[in-house]
Amino acid sequence: RIAAAADDGMSGPAPLADIPEELPARKLEEGDSRRPTATPHYNVTQSEGSGGTPSNDDVTDDIGKEAVPSRCRVWADAFSKWMYPLSAGARAGGAQGGAPRLEALDAPRWIASIQIVCYHMYHKEAGYERYSTWMACWTQLFFLLSGFVLSYAELAKPQKKGNAKASIWRYIRRRLTVIYPAFFLSLLLKVTYAPGKSAFDWAMLPLHALLMQSWLPICTTTESGGISCSPWLYNGEAWFLSVLVIFWLFLRPLAEFFRRRSLTFCSVTIVACWLFSFVFQVTGRQDHLAEWLGCEDRLCPFVIMVAIRATPIGYVHVFIAGVAAARIFMLTATRDAETGDRISLGTKRVVLAEQNSPMVLRFGCCAGYLTYALLVLCATPWIKTHYYFFHNGGMLPVMLLVLIGAAIGK
Repeated sequence: RIAAAADDGMSGPAPLADIPEELPARKLEEGDSRRPTATPHYNVTQSEGSGGTPSNDDVTDDIGKEAVPSRCRVWADAFSKWMYPLSAGARAGGAQGGAPRLEALDAPRWIASIQIVCYHMYHKEAGYERYSTWMACWTQLFFLLSGFVLSYAELAKPQKKGNAKASIWRYIRRRLTVIYPAFFLSLLLKVTYAPGKSAFDWAMLPLHALLMQSWLPICTTTESGGISCSPWLYNGEAWFLSVLVIFWLFLRPLAEFFRRRSLTFCSVTIVACWLFSFVFQVTGRQDHLAEWLGCEDRLCPFVIMVAIRATPIGYVHVFIAGVAAARIFMLTATRDAETGDRISLGTKRVVLAEQNSPMVLRFGCCAGYLTYALLVLCATPWIKTHYYFFHNGGMLPVMLLVLIGAAIGK
């Protein structure tokens, strides 16, 4: 739920108070009032010996026949709105000027979440470890997906200028309103039910409360001889939310930058981001960067490792690739709703036009997962020696195929 909110920018659960107090007898046409104005029709039957006067038991209301299933539909719709608040306004294909919601992206998000959970639970199981490392690589999908979805939402809207554009702080606050309550609850539970915290842990608690725990790789040695680092304290799996907050600060400037860029420029940007992943492989593997810096303290290589695996510097290129992918998607799979032509700076509303996109993107979801399966089957010996590459952006081609393919819907 938190991951979905972080990616989609949900505005909060749909209020149940919107459910009408009375349910109409039949489905009303669009534009009609919620309450039926016509007099309800009653079927009257006369019981034997009633003397011609119908009793209450003899009267059946046609409205009552449909009340129960109608109420079920209303509550089911309310539950759907609570789970996916953006769906209700997006099913019309951007009829109110917003971006059509790409509901198929929920599937790759769910699949990636399951693989990460399996990695954390079973990565030490005998015979499973060598394959589970691949599952840890799906962490980068959430940064890619966040850049893609949030940029798509920005690019699909008409460009705003001056006072019409919400401030960046208001934008961040709107996003935190969705994810922070659940995060704070998990943090509170960790603090309450995990006694024995060290002075370093308590010192890092304010950073966690402010979602700043992963902005810098702050580490220290413990009394037992181990090493403790801020991003992985308390609810350690929530470190990615702290990284996303930094990326949100730059999301709108990046989206506006790519709004004017061509398909070729965006494609080259993605290739450059993928090649940048080799930097982490060179610097992180076998503590090469620590050796070049002349670090003799054993804490130094650990700080470098944390900086690569759990801070913004390790995933900024993945997030930028997601923004560039959103522009590619807009250019290849959407059209101006009014003219039917390719989108431009003057486009006010977009519609999906997946039939115009290249075949490799239309079937990208299938191609991406098949490629991933081949890597797991054939390239598993490489994952240990090239972990930093695969974990920090090396899987971009595979995940972009899955992402854009799911967005197009094939």
